[in-house]
Amino acid sequence: MNNIKAKTLFAALSLAVCGSLSAEGKSVGRCGRAAPVRSVCSWMGGARGGGGVPDDDSVSVTGIAAFRPANRYTLWYTRPATDWMTSCLPVGNGQFGATVMGQIVVDDVQFNDKTLWSGKLGGLTSTAAYGSYLNFGNLLIRSRGMKGVTDYVRYLDINDAVAGVRFSMDGVGYSRTYFASNPDSCVVIRYTATRGGMINTTLALKDQNGSHVSYAVDGPGRATITFDGQVGRQNDEGEATPESYCCAARIVADGGTVTKNAEGLVEVSDANSMTVYLRGLTDFDAAAPEYVSGTEQLAGRAMAAVDGARRKGYDALLAAHKADYKSLFDRCLLTLCSTGSDVPTPQLISGYRTDPQGNLFLEELYFSYGRYLLISSSRGVSLPANLQGIWNNSNAPAWHADIHANINVQMNYWPAEPTNLSELHRPFLDYIYREACVKPAWRRFARDMGKVDAGWTLPTENNIYGSGTTFANTYTVANAWYCQHLWQHYAYTLDREYLRRQAFPVMKSAVDYWLRKLVKAADGTYECPEEWSPEHGPTENATAHSQQLVWDLFNNTRKAIEVLGDEVVSRTFRDSLAAYFTLLDDGCHTEVNPADGQTYLREWKYTSQFNNPGKIGVDEYRAHRHISHLMGLYPCSQISGDADKAVFQAARTSLIARGDGHGTGWSLGHKINLNARAHEGQHCHNLIRRALQQTWTTDVNEGAGGIYENLWDAHAPYQIDGNFGYTAGVAEMLLQSYSGKLVLLPALPAAFWDKGSVKGLKAVGNFTVDIAWEKARAAKVRIVSGAGSTCVVKYAGLAKDFIVTAGDGRPVAFRCAGGDEISFPTVRDGVYVLVPKHNAGRACKCR
Repeated sequence: MNNIKAKTLFAALSLAVCGSLSAEGKSVGRCGRAAPVRSVCSWMGGARGGGGVPDDDSVSVTGIAAFRPANRYTLWYTRPATDWMTSCLPVGNGQFGATVMGQIVVDDVQFNDKTLWSGKLGGLTSTAAYGSYLNFGNLLIRSRGMKGVTDYVRYLDINDAVAGVRFSMDGVGYSRTYFASNPDSCVVIRYTATRGGMINTTLALKDQNGSHVSYAVDGPGRATITFDGQVGRQNDEGEATPESYCCAARIVADGGTVTKNAEGLVEVSDANSMTVYLRGLTDFDAAAPEYVSGTEQLAGRAMAAVDGARRKGYDALLAAHKADYKSLFDRCLLTLCSTGSDVPTPQLISGYRTDPQGNLFLEELYFSYGRYLLISSSRGVSLPANLQGIWNNSNAPAWHADIHANINVQMNYWPAEPTNLSELHRPFLDYIYREACVKPAWRRFARDMGKVDAGWTLPTENNIYGSGTTFANTYTVANAWYCQHLWQHYAYTLDREYLRRQAFPVMKSAVDYWLRKLVKAADGTYECPEEWSPEHGPTENATAHSQQLVWDLFNNTRKAIEVLGDEVVSRTFRDSLAAYFTLLDDGCHTEVNPADGQTYLREWKYTSQFNNPGKIGVDEYRAHRHISHLMGLYPCSQISGDADKAVFQAARTSLIARGDGHGTGWSLGHKINLNARAHEGQHCHNLIRRALQQTWTTDVNEGAGGIYENLWDAHAPYQIDGNFGYTAGVAEMLLQSYSGKLVLLPALPAAFWDKGSVKGLKAVGNFTVDIAWEKARAAKVRIVSGAGSTCVVKYAGLAKDFIVTAGDGRPVAFRCAGGDEISFPTVRDGVYVLVPKHNAGRACKCR
């Protein structure tokens, strides 16, 4: 938001203050303390230093000439943001978050909580009626007495998850710091200056869904601003219990005074520093029948959060925040070059466009940024990160910022397991379990959408209340795709109790659905009837997409029964699963393209994807953003060179035909992962280069995929799944383990990544892997065995050219399975190191 927009918002706030008065002239609302507010709507025109925004609220800004960030992974800019989508800097604690624009006069801190939605409960409805993720509000901090500033820098340090703004004016240095604390459940804003008594601010809150805002000075150097309200919801019978919300901001000044000005707003004058503790909450309760409860405790919870933070103090809050965040972020680290955040981020992006090799740090930074965003948007309440993570400045966001189930929410969680953030997968997994096995809606959808009286399914477009829309309502195979995530979490963690208690009941219920839903085809196979291949082409039986997903569901369910024991299900269920799996169409049919004579994987069993303009757009096999028929290649594991070389080659041909030079942001991320599985390192890097091209488009435009200057992914518009798809794809290029083998550097783009390292990747079987490489060859591999199982490693020339030692240097004997694959026993928490032999002629000690 620029200063003009901020000024307009301040004008709206003046109306909100006037509109929130009771008949006695006091502000009202459950969340805030009643406080006298002067009924004036003219504070916009106040003189500089008074209560209102000055007429001339723009100041000149000169950027800093040189900036050395405290940490390597820092986004930084030499000017304030002027557009929220392209330029704001996000902070978040996993559920509650804010964005930083960095304006000088009016500092606009826009904030969200993942649970604030309008919407529909119960059955399916139209896209227009199922609700939307909402903007919670804005904290506006006007700094009085500002004029031209120099040495300006705005930054986001993702090593510590701290944002900031610094500048100088009249020989005084000013610093503003922002972070979102998970341990203390609030956003914290800190203003300081290098000279005492220089902090002079006026603070206001904007409720984006109502108008009741209360301002109170409630102690020496302290004030509180609060608002509350309700958002209407509907159920199948009409009006439902609304969702209630409350926000509290606690302001604490060191030195100076805290008062209310003539307009009733909080004013800090002549302070040495100022700290604001901010929290917005709703009464969303996933366990309640209508998803809300505890409304009367909402105000107390909000105040308890900000009061608890105030008592703890800024320094202790910041230390706890950093320790908590770094316990997750520091687990995994990618290094591709020796440079760091040496230039402003816009300069890094523009330099990369013309010289990728000289600006490889952008590729490294963007990988880490995806992990930062997942940590910041997937903790707390058992809801997944939505299409925009948790950040949204609109009550009409693109695609409602919903939970989109035909690739988008799944892609949000692709990096969770391989980049060592397994805990962050749980909000999504817990949400799946609750809606599939506890709440009624998804079981109802099995009947309404699938015409099956067993199991569960869900639509493509979903809100947080279990409801969704009738868009593409023949697409019911998202249940199988969700189950892939449940199994993946087990495969990486080997958490048997989680598998028994949570994952398996959901998987079995989805199998129950498909055992009833499948139909017998003329060729004797079982097919998914009347399914769609998102998002194009005909609706017909046995799309490759649906068959591959159901194959994956059945296969993983069989594996789960092997882990848990036959007694976990009835013999009838085991026999039915085995019989249907044996005859299940695997979705891996092929056809020859008459234009080039090559064999492609079919997207539709009964409809050719070539020369069929009546059903499929011309050349869509080469251009469509969705690659829905390659599920078995990624994220599932059915298609590989080890399983069936002909099918693998057909999938690879289909993939390469889709091209490297176009796509939405998330589609580019998807294709990086697919090409990694196809062992196409150069194609991966072509896609990386395309994905990291800057765009300024904020409207819906499929041709404007790329990144904004704040490194948010652009569909366009902003859509966070592309950030996560990229991070997962880079991990997949460096390590693959879906087959139970640790495949090292399977898709390394040797011409660009000839030297580098990655620390802390996770692998199936609960292995943690570090890899260093030089001249595009593995130089050292360190493996930690979390479970003590046999470790199988695959890499070109591994058996002949490498030795294996334990962490203490003792040699470890291994078995060979050809020249590229070895296996060796491990002990739990044991460390194993693989390095090239110093003596090339040393004999291989296979046993």
